[in-house]
Amino acid sequence: MSAAEGRPRCRWGGSGGGEAVLRARAEAAGYRRLLRARAAEVEALRGAVGALHRQLEGLRDRRSGELAKYQVR
Repeated sequence: MSAAEGRPRCRWGGSGGGEAVLRARAEAAGYRRLLRARAAEVEALRGAVGALHRQLEGLRDRRSGELAKYQVR
């Protein structure tokens, strides 16, 4: 019996199964990194949207005050 016959076979195919698992793990790690990066971008954009909404509210308040002032005149 040879050494290869004594080893259990990988269900992903032959002796290269370990390499396939390593590639799959590396690919999954890459996707996790991309997901974290996209999540950080989404959070940054949410912050920007919030800031823009606050700025818009400030402009609306100022415009309302100016309109009230002109209506009094």
